[in-house]
Amino acid sequence: MNSHYGLLLCVLVLFLGQTKADQDELNVVRVLKEMGVIPEVFKEPPQQLLKMRFENGVEIIEGETYTPTELKLQPELEWSADEGSYYTIMMISPDAPSRELPIYRSWIHWLVVNVPGTDVSKGQLLSEYFGPIPLKDSGLCRFVALVYHQSDKLDFDEQKMELKSSVDHSNFDVEKFTQKYDMSTPCAANVFQAKWDNSVPEMLKTLYDLTE
Repeated sequence: MNSHYGLLLCVLVLFLGQTKADQDELNVVRVLKEMGVIPEVFKEPPQQLLKMRFENGVEIIEGETYTPTELKLQPELEWSADEGSYYTIMMISPDAPSRELPIYRSWIHWLVVNVPGTDVSKGQLLSEYFGPIPLKDSGLCRFVALVYHQSDKLDFDEQKMELKSSVDHSNFDVEKFTQKYDMSTPCAANVFQAKWDNSVPEMLKTLYDLTE
């Protein structure tokens, strides 16, 4: 009797865990479509939710709004990965400088390629992480974090972007980049919004020597 009860409990736990994963997957796809990221930025829906946790305890909930101060430091990422595979990670804003006038779509905030499994620290860094810097009058801006599965460890033509170069970071085409390296469907994604706070002027001055 006890063994049957234990087996039933294990099955129930596995079922509930899978159901939660399915709900996460469906929810992130729904939010990406509602916010227009699909099909404005990319067309194929992700296979799963990309979990993002920041050092200050902030955990990104898809579709929610955060401040630049909260997202200043590089987050930890979690997704279901094959530890024997390589991945590309990116974070972009399609709303540069604003959703109404996205003339710099997309602005790349983070790009790491040849990531073995989920060990981002061992990947090839093409763009260091820097958090959202929405301008004061830009309103709510969308930010998208994506993980793509690579066919293998690849030779990327792109040079490492200079952190302070606006030219390097503007007009990044997600679909063009992923198609170039045969990465058609994101295996994980998350999306959120950010709006100006009083940390932005300092970040703009530090990065680009600009004043609002």
